[in-house]
Amino acid sequence: MQLKSVELVPSPLGRERLRLAGEVAYRGSGRKPEQIWFDVPEAFAAELSASGNPWLAALLPLAVTLGEPLELCRPVDPALREGAEALMQVWRTWYPSHYQPVAIDCGLLAEAAPDPAARTGAFFSAGVDSFHTILRHQPRGGAFRPMVIEDLITLWGLDIPIEAPEAFERLSGMIAEVAHTLGKTPVTLATNLRQSGWSVTNWGKMSQGPALAAMALALEGRYRRILIPASVSYHSLKPWGTHPLTDSLLSTTRTEIRNDGALSRRMEKIEVLAGSELALRHLHVCWMGRADTNCGGCEKCLRTLTAFELVGARDRCVTFPADAWSLDALAGLHLRQYIDRDHMARLADHAVHFGRPDIARAARCALRRYQVRRAAGRLARAVGLRRPPPL
Repeated sequence: MQLKSVELVPSPLGRERLRLAGEVAYRGSGRKPEQIWFDVPEAFAAELSASGNPWLAALLPLAVTLGEPLELCRPVDPALREGAEALMQVWRTWYPSHYQPVAIDCGLLAEAAPDPAARTGAFFSAGVDSFHTILRHQPRGGAFRPMVIEDLITLWGLDIPIEAPEAFERLSGMIAEVAHTLGKTPVTLATNLRQSGWSVTNWGKMSQGPALAAMALALEGRYRRILIPASVSYHSLKPWGTHPLTDSLLSTTRTEIRNDGALSRRMEKIEVLAGSELALRHLHVCWMGRADTNCGGCEKCLRTLTAFELVGARDRCVTFPADAWSLDALAGLHLRQYIDRDHMARLADHAVHFGRPDIARAARCALRRYQVRRAAGRLARAVGLRRPPPL
């Protein structure tokens, strides 16, 4: 695949926005050329990237998924170029039957020292991980090396699709309230990555971190450091798309990409958020509805509410439907993949620790249902059925 050209054009998303658009052509996959773009506020035009850095970060998961060599028409930072090679080796180690390294053809930039006047930004979705990152770096927030975070970066087109502008406007307005309360600048970036052919990449297992890094590097002139709130902790380093091992490999000599908060388990993060009325009034964790609200019924919503129930703060989680949580709802959860299973197993253990055997039983019921479905799936594949019978 080839990044053939890049141009800066006015954005149709608003009069005060610009679009960094790249023309991407494919080789043997039978795909038609398409445009992939990053959309930024016009006020940041001078800080937009003129390099191939955001394109290498964005297109690498797609090239590896398709098994196509990657050619870029713009040069890239040598640190990122080396990091891309390392990242492909990690993916091959994690998923040996799915992903193999591909050749990368691009020029190299000269190394550039970080700009001491550039800013520190943190991706902020108003979820548990992102609120934890912001709170831990506040004065007396608990970070051993606190950083001054100047920008809260919110992304449009990843969880909330471009086709839902009203939902994103409500979410970004709420996040702007949080930013102003904390004395930070809200920055909204948009992309069509998940609405393009790039969507064939596995978001959970490999492409989440590269997508976030690409968005940051689209404004690499603005940032010397970007924090990606940790989705996994050092206590359980299962392969995942954003990871303490891999996120930093997407750094350049000017812009450091840092996975933040992996020292803390999720329950420890919940306890931090339980002490923040700001977080409890604005918490947004749900991606199932592809909107700005918490549905209250999906695995992530119910798991989060259960954790707050354990620490005595569920009734203060005002951004969820009031009647969303119950033991029956928890027991009946449909767990989709191994990371959901791991979350639920840890939640059952926490319930025992907090003296809530009723919650532990409900969580284990959901786990048993997951195990039965997995066994049925294996049996169905063994006898040649395309999918397991419904349970």
